Amino acid sequence: MDAISRIKQIGMPRRNNELWTFFPVTKIPMPEFPETCNDTADYSDEDDFAALLPIAFNARTMKQDIADGANEMAMLKCNNDFGHTVLDIGKNATASLEILDNKVAHEICAERFDIHVGENATVHIFFANPADGVPLRFRHFRIVQEAGSKVYFSEIERGSGIKRTSLDAFLKGSGARLEIRSLNVLDGDDSVHHRITIRHEAPETESVQFARNLLNGKSNASYDGSVVVGANCSKVFSSQLVNTILLSEDSSVSVKPVLKIYHDDVECTHGNTCGELDAEQLFYLTSRGIPVEKARELLTQAFAKELFMPMPDSPAKERLEQVVASL
Repeated sequence: MDAISRIKQIGMPRRNNELWTFFPVTKIPMPEFPETCNDTADYSDEDDFAALLPIAFNARTMKQDIADGANEMAMLKCNNDFGHTVLDIGKNATASLEILDNKVAHEICAERFDIHVGENATVHIFFANPADGVPLRFRHFRIVQEAGSKVYFSEIERGSGIKRTSLDAFLKGSGARLEIRSLNVLDGDDSVHHRITIRHEAPETESVQFARNLLNGKSNASYDGSVVVGANCSKVFSSQLVNTILLSEDSSVSVKPVLKIYHDDVECTHGNTCGELDAEQLFYLTSRGIPVEKARELLTQAFAKELFMPMPDSPAKERLEQVVASL
């Protein structure tokens, strides 16, 4: 079944669909698809409308292979409304992949990334773009990891409009590790949504989800994170933590952790905190002569910077810390 047929079968996103629980689905325009789909692959198992959208609109596919043992850096940018990137990263390779936004204003933008990570490879995937003029943006990742591979997925979301990042990860080999770190700095009517599903399909695999939100104005963020641990997957470690600071009375956050565990010998945790800037810390700084706005800036920067501190030294970490320093 091609992507167009699959979209017609599952229909437009609705709030009663668990993949779209928190998303303002009424903001999605009814698409007018081309008559035929150039990609003839079978998408009958794909349930996410956003993952199908670039394929249905015949996005030009960019394919790149990174050889075994190679060490490469690349910038990936979608030049049109819809993009599809396929990456095959070889065994023992190291790759740093920065995703750039298209600067041309569009009504809607949708991208899909299919990434295969070979044994013992290390990959950094990150984006920290400034505000853009896209009212509605979807970005979907499908990541398959082999034994001993490490993927560091990190992002900073700023800017106007409605954004949704979805990620389906498959940890297929023992020792595979996935870290996801997301920072949302929102104001006005900004709206950012994450839908994450991590499938532990081998023993001794690890996943970390860590998100932090700084929400001002009438902005809204949501985090819908699922972890599935297979029946034969012992010694699995998984954690999910979402911390939010509400900088205004009208901002809001929604969090839905889901754990589906089919083995006893695992360690899986989740947590969520929500509050305001610490009044005692704010008083401490202002009582020493620091203006209140500067004190608030220092506290929010410290909150944001802490998110990326545990990352290994890399171009991704350097870039993310530069952006945090400019917030």
